Amino acid sequence: MVNEERIRQTFEELVRMYAPSKGERAVCDYLKKRMRALGADEIIEDNGGSINGGNSGNLIAKFAANAENLPSIALTGHMDCVECCEHIEPVRRDGVYYSNGNTVLGSDDKSGVAAILEGLELIKEKNIPHGKITVIFTVQEESGLGGSKNIGTKYIEGIDFGYTLDGDGHAGNVYIEGPAQYTLTFTLHGKASHAGMAPEKGINAISMAASGIAQCPTGRIDEETTCNIGVIEGGIATNIVPETCVVHVEARSRNDEKLEQIVKEIIHAFENGIKSFDGGTMDVVKTKEYEAFRVKENAPMMTLFRKACDNAGFEMKTAVSGGGSDANWFGAKGFPSVLVGVGMADFHTNRENLAEKDLYEAGELVYRLIEAETK
Repeated sequence: MVNEERIRQTFEELVRMYAPSKGERAVCDYLKKRMRALGADEIIEDNGGSINGGNSGNLIAKFAANAENLPSIALTGHMDCVECCEHIEPVRRDGVYYSNGNTVLGSDDKSGVAAILEGLELIKEKNIPHGKITVIFTVQEESGLGGSKNIGTKYIEGIDFGYTLDGDGHAGNVYIEGPAQYTLTFTLHGKASHAGMAPEKGINAISMAASGIAQCPTGRIDEETTCNIGVIEGGIATNIVPETCVVHVEARSRNDEKLEQIVKEIIHAFENGIKSFDGGTMDVVKTKEYEAFRVKENAPMMTLFRKACDNAGFEMKTAVSGGGSDANWFGAKGFPSVLVGVGMADFHTNRENLAEKDLYEAGELVYRLIEAETK
């Protein structure tokens, strides 16, 4: 079914392109050429070719329906990789792709992008009837879902549902829920003083932060909810009582009420923490990074996914995700999307790997999703 040599070549070409968040230009230009060769009716790079100061916008390619009464679907993946992703050299060993050990592999999400391209190639070759297909390649997914957050709603109008090919697990794995997330930045303000000569004249901002952190919930709160104290910045020298300390915290939950409650508890912990520091103050910045997504197992998009897996002989497994993805923002801005497994493993590390079999099956799954519309 899949042209194995072609999808391997596509994947290897993609991962060799340096594409950190805000530096996706080479991949974007490559994908524009591929979309033209595949016969896209419309190709758009949004936001004037730049999002958040990056060198590329999101790439949206539209393929008009060639049959009636079929759903309008989206196929999505992201162009960027986490660092370190420069000079990636893919190594194929015993049926598995690795990097040479000095970088990530970049299968997150170049495997998803390659699968979309291969699926479209097969659809074109076999002249498969289909409804409208919108292909969306986003930027800055790894740095906070910046591409999907800033995509213009006018570009995604009329889409019934979508598939975000950016999950771990084999073809057939599908994540039907993902959490919402808040980030919180606490800036603790104390008073500087010489740590040896007059420590009693100072107010230690790091101690203020420590008091709040000691009272703060952290880790896994329940099966739906997590929070993490991730970064602490404070002090300039050991002989100065630190005047300022900044603490960065995140909270996630698939349950909106639980998320709001845990955020209140985190803020309350820091408010309590500074009470014993006379003269100390605190600023809080609370940001909703993205909304949760939820898709019912009997939704039309899941019926189509199940049919595609059956036709391909793939075992379908539904799961819930603890992380954010472009599916979160697509659901909030215009159309429901699920997160689909494309085989990546140990991603975001230099141990990242991808089995060839998973790459081939991800490409076939894209084809089967379109084919299943008419069966």
